[in-house]
Amino acid sequence: MNHRLGAASPQPATRALNATLSSRGFEIEDFRLEEISASDLAQSLGVVGGLLSVRCRSTGEERLYSTGASSGWLGAFLMDLGKGCFADAARCRSAAHLPMSQHVPQRLSA
Repeated sequence: MNHRLGAASPQPATRALNATLSSRGFEIEDFRLEEISASDLAQSLGVVGGLLSVRCRSTGEERLYSTGASSGWLGAFLMDLGKGCFADAARCRSAAHLPMSQHVPQRLSA
């Protein structure tokens, strides 16, 4: 199932990505989401619940995430954003978004 982010009546995965991308200042319409429930790729990777493909239209960058029970796909997506994945994607002109940290501390202190 292919979803255009920002579309009316979005699925839960689409809503989560909309909120994440919007809060980071990305242009939501620049991204496409595809849920791949039963595919040869998912089976060969040993993924039980299927895959979620997030593709950026302006850059062509694409990432796959496991959507099985307890997969934590949204956390993996956030980590990818933090590492600079999709960094060249179209941005909103508004400054009303959460800044992305350029530096991640190597360790936390108590």
